[in-house]
Amino acid sequence: MLFEFESVQELKEKVESKDLLLSMEVYKQIKKAIYSKMRRKKVTAFVAKVGSHNVIDFILERNQWSKSLTTCMDVFAKNDLFEECIEIQKMLKILTDEQK
Repeated sequence: MLFEFESVQELKEKVESKDLLLSMEVYKQIKKAIYSKMRRKKVTAFVAKVGSHNVIDFILERNQWSKSLTTCMDVFAKNDLFEECIEIQKMLKILTDEQK
């Protein structure tokens, strides 16, 4: 999904504030990768367009997924999205089991 921002500062503020829409997109992309038949090593968490020219892909390597999902779970819990929190717990278990 493409998110549009007027400035790099606006993008930075959204990321640092753990914006719900950005968190939801990160969650969806990691979920898609985890349940994919292909063992993906990275995902494009989201794409940001800054101003009228710059497009930035935010890519997460597989070793960053657990931390990102934990952050998403915190955001979702604060917004009463408990079904997503349960799904994240399942995905975290899958990632943990892979490392054994």
